[in-house]
Amino acid sequence: MTELSDELLVAYVDGQLARKQTRAIDKVLEQDDVLDARVTALKHAHARLEAAFEAILAGEEAEISGVAAPPQEDGFWVPWRTFKIAAASAGLVIALALAMLGYGWPLAEPGMGSAPGAGSDSGAGAAPQVELDVAPEPSAAP
Repeated sequence: MTELSDELLVAYVDGQLARKQTRAIDKVLEQDDVLDARVTALKHAHARLEAAFEAILAGEEAEISGVAAPPQEDGFWVPWRTFKIAAASAGLVIALALAMLGYGWPLAEPGMGSAPGAGSDSGAGAAPQVELDVAPEPSAAP
C-alpha cells in the first residue's frame, strides 16, 4: 500500500498536477483500492463544492439558505426552552419565600437574640440539670 498525502490527492482531483505525476498516481490507484476509494470520495466532495459555488454565483443562495434555516421552536406564546427556565426560576423563588415564612427571617444566630417563638426570658434556653448520686460498689473483703 502506497501512502499519498491528502494535499497531493486533492491536487490530483483538482487537476493541478503535471502529467508525469498524474500518470504515477493513476498507476497507484489501479493497484490500491483504499486510495481509489479516497480519491472517489474527494471527487464527490469536489463536485458538491463546485455545485454550491456555482449556485451562489448564479444567485440561488436564497434556496441554499432556506435549506439551512434552523427549525422554529414549538411553544404556545414563548419557546419551550424559555418557558422551562422561567418555571424553574419561579419555583426557586416560591421555595425561598415558603422557607422564609415557615422558619422566620432572619434565622436566629448565636449572639443575635432569641429565635422567634422562643419561651419566656427565664432560663434563657438553658436545659434543666439532673444530678445523679452514684454509690461506690462494696468491695469484697479478704
